[in-house]
Amino acid sequence: MLTDKLEVPAIGLAVIGRPRVMALMDEATAHRVTVVTGPAGAGKTVACAGWAAAQAAAHGAPSGHSAGPGHGAASGPGAGPGHHAAAGSASVTGSRIAWLTVDEGDRAPARFWRYVIAALARAGALSPADADQLASSPGHEGIAQELLARLSQADPATGTAGTPGAAGTPAGTATTMVVDDVHKLAGSEVIASLDELVHHAPDGFRLVISGRYAPGLALAKLRVSGQVGDVGPADLACTSQEAEAYLTSMTVTPDHEARAQIMRQTEGWMAGLRLLSMTMSPAGEPAEDAGQLISDYLCDEILAPLPAGTRDLLLRTCLTETIPADLARELTQDSAAPASIDQLCRENGLIRALGPGLAEYRYHPMLRDALQTVLRREFPAEVPQLLGRIARWHAGRDEILAALRAAAQGGDWDFGAEMLRACGPVVPAAADWAELEKVLASFPPDRRSAEPALAAALAAARLWQDDADGALPHLDCARGSLPGLAGTERAAVELWLAALQVMRVAPGGVDLTEYWAQATRAHEESRSVPEHRAAGLLWLALGCASLRRLQAQQAGAALQHASSQLAAGGLGLVRERGRAWEAVAHACYGDLATATRVAAEVSEGPAGGPELAPILAISQAIAHLARDEPEAAAILLDQADQATGGPQPAGEPAIGVLTGMARIRVAIGEGNLAGARGLVRLLAEMTAGEGQASTAVALLDAELSLAAGERDRAEAALGGVQDDTWPQAVICRARLLMAEADDKEALKLLEPVVASPANPANLSVQATLSDRLTALLTVVMAHRRLNQAAEAAERLAEALALAEPDDQSGPFIAAGSPIRSALTVLITPASAGAGFAARILDRFDGRMPHGGGQPSGAALTESELAVLRFLPSHMTNQEIAESLFLSINTIKTHLSSVYRKLGVTSRRQAIAQGRRLDLL
Repeated sequence: MLTDKLEVPAIGLAVIGRPRVMALMDEATAHRVTVVTGPAGAGKTVACAGWAAAQAAAHGAPSGHSAGPGHGAASGPGAGPGHHAAAGSASVTGSRIAWLTVDEGDRAPARFWRYVIAALARAGALSPADADQLASSPGHEGIAQELLARLSQADPATGTAGTPGAAGTPAGTATTMVVDDVHKLAGSEVIASLDELVHHAPDGFRLVISGRYAPGLALAKLRVSGQVGDVGPADLACTSQEAEAYLTSMTVTPDHEARAQIMRQTEGWMAGLRLLSMTMSPAGEPAEDAGQLISDYLCDEILAPLPAGTRDLLLRTCLTETIPADLARELTQDSAAPASIDQLCRENGLIRALGPGLAEYRYHPMLRDALQTVLRREFPAEVPQLLGRIARWHAGRDEILAALRAAAQGGDWDFGAEMLRACGPVVPAAADWAELEKVLASFPPDRRSAEPALAAALAAARLWQDDADGALPHLDCARGSLPGLAGTERAAVELWLAALQVMRVAPGGVDLTEYWAQATRAHEESRSVPEHRAAGLLWLALGCASLRRLQAQQAGAALQHASSQLAAGGLGLVRERGRAWEAVAHACYGDLATATRVAAEVSEGPAGGPELAPILAISQAIAHLARDEPEAAAILLDQADQATGGPQPAGEPAIGVLTGMARIRVAIGEGNLAGARGLVRLLAEMTAGEGQASTAVALLDAELSLAAGERDRAEAALGGVQDDTWPQAVICRARLLMAEADDKEALKLLEPVVASPANPANLSVQATLSDRLTALLTVVMAHRRLNQAAEAAERLAEALALAEPDDQSGPFIAAGSPIRSALTVLITPASAGAGFAARILDRFDGRMPHGGGQPSGAALTESELAVLRFLPSHMTNQEIAESLFLSINTIKTHLSSVYRKLGVTSRRQAIAQGRRLDLL
């Protein structure tokens, strides 16, 4: 017999300790069966050997064990380079170890079981007499059952079967049988009888099965019952700290970037670390022959044992980072290819599925590189053909970056340009822009200058990397080469270029009338998918540009058009991003119901991912502010800031600017004028040179100054704003005139803003519903100051009718006590808006300070609580008395007590406080 097969492998190479792996082995081997699996070179043998050596040391190694130097600490023969494990274990209790390293010859059942019996005898788990008798049994039928019977007869006083007192065997010691390289038994007759040993082993007998996979063993039921412990490829993979320690032990000390690259390349695969360390300079620079060494190792360990058909399958599917099942079929022209890869995935840790239920696979980077080397060496003529299939497969699924990359790698420049024209514009959600630019730059210079779609894609890549100036030469180049296109291809590229130009100039005050006309024409004329996509992108650019310029109504209309065009073009992700901005536009305009509906549809849809969360949060924060819910708005603004990460697509409104503007209004409402002033200064810096955005910040500064009573500062802020252009400027100017007691001139100034939408005002920035509502309330105050009660009542009723559908009480509260007084005096119970006015008054009262002491709803008596619950009905005291069968004086006494206990001074305040305390 080959006695080295029965010995725990000796470890002879330089090593580091890995207590983490030993702890995982300790945990796993507490189960009846332990399965250690991983690819070649993952460290399976060393993990088992290190654990076995530690067990033997704790137990007192029985005769026959070879506890060679460095056990459990380094890679050994047959385990592949780079394996290492910790010497020792914190939780070792000691166990007899029987070890068997399987080879191809052990596929013969008789030979396999002779070695198993010999291993158990060497460990002292079988007496010599039992071992001889079992080994001399004719044939192998029933040998597993006989072995189980002998193990079950072990003397509990000694822990051995048959003859007690085996040398070096302490009483009551458990036995662990390690079967290494078990994958070599796949498909042999041995598996069925080994399965019997797995399922029927007696108490005190543990089995450790180590290999690239566990072939054909029925372990599912044991796993469900918690009798199987697993140590898999992810457990054996080296952590970054372990990798750094290992490289240091090999006198390789790369810098941080090089270490990160090594981890990306090896993904913790320990053989990979060893192979790289063998070819690196002390500074971590790879040698020229590193690739060849890695390729040779992988060819020997992975490819050589495979059948020819399986080997060819791997070679023909190695040119992409991921291999979807459909693509595997396309590349191999074999319908069974996905099933074959799936089988390899279960048998090789260097090939893995990307997720449960996903028919998509990924090869380890080092394996993929090695396969590509072999493919180019053995089948060079097939490489361009395979890359062409890959490019066309991805293009058919609108996966533009992957398709372009494959076309460029195959030198198929014609198809790359054709695909860009056929698919339509490269859009914000379609690509990693730096990678896209790198791929596009690999096209020959004459192609880049002569192909408008290619130049447009380069412009898009520059724009979405926040380089508007860098995009300009590419846009000029694309426009110059447009005459080379005709028909629908030219129409689509022209729209694409228009969208990119709008995005490039969005922050400034450039006139976009020409682009609106172009988008309007395309909306009616677009027929092909590329045209729909390009038209949708142009509408999206115009919508975002309008929103940046505070033209909310125009923005909402453009974004609605973008939604329909992008849907027709099949760009669902971009469409949902546009709809998220549409919700912001509706909220800014004052159409809160539509804003909330659109935001909910996007959030609940399949594309409502975290990248849209800050946009949706802004839309709802604006809605909450309009409804006088500043606390909810502040929470959403915090969420928007926290969810914002990375650069935004070109042309979009800056999320930080929008949240800042909303926070200023929250601060003004809270009376935190100093905080609001600080935010105004910050936003002024952020929007400097951005035309309308900087104007909007100036208007906020004017509004803040008016709230603080700083008329001179408000005048200065309005100095650079044309009064007849911005509704907010008109309102601020009117309030300044009222502060100077010129109410008539204020009314004249406000008339264009409060005009009905059917008669639009002569304003380049059209008044929103929110602007009209604020202007109407200002008009109400001016009429009352002029003793024009009828006119004031009419305008106040108009404001209530405008605000009630969306419960926009925020502007009323922001207008302060003059509007509270107007609601009290001018709105009678018979008025159409009386109910909404009462709710606004409740909000006013809820914001008033308490009348003294701490409110204590719990202190109300049952009679007082009964009186309180009648107050929202607006019944008179006499009516309440009659309803409760009490005297009017008793009701007054109860009311006085209720007011005192709730800390209020009026019926309205009592109602508001009762609602806050959940008493109503």
